[in-house]
Amino acid sequence: MSIRALEMSTDAVPLVYLVDPDPAVQRSVKKLLGALGATTETFQSARELLAALPRNVPSCIIAEARLPDMSGLTLLQELRARGLAVPVILLSSDADVTSAVTAMRAGALDFIEKPWIDRALVAQVGPILELDAKRAH
Repeated sequence: MSIRALEMSTDAVPLVYLVDPDPAVQRSVKKLLGALGATTETFQSARELLAALPRNVPSCIIAEARLPDMSGLTLLQELRARGLAVPVILLSSDADVTSAVTAMRAGALDFIEKPWIDRALVAQVGPILELDAKRAH
């Protein structure tokens, strides 16, 4: 899918893809994003997400930085290689400054430490969903 096609994607309900193998994180983020008016589709791995992308293009992707099959950074690079400009937020429970800087330079919208997910996700994802709502009208 081209970047242009992504920019023109307008679903009635914003769609967020979450890639995290931890069911507790999935439940927590799904509940939080539901309160913001988004539908959240969860994936256990980066490969599972990449296989699903032709079906639907999400408003944004939230991914664990250390996935079992590839890093969140590698996932971000693969998305960009496919021409997808979808905003990507990486999460990590053991973040370090070097990883965060590398992710941001690669095009991540944000790099959030897991203990502070709620406030940071509302600050980052809320405006993305508002843009989607404006494009839909």
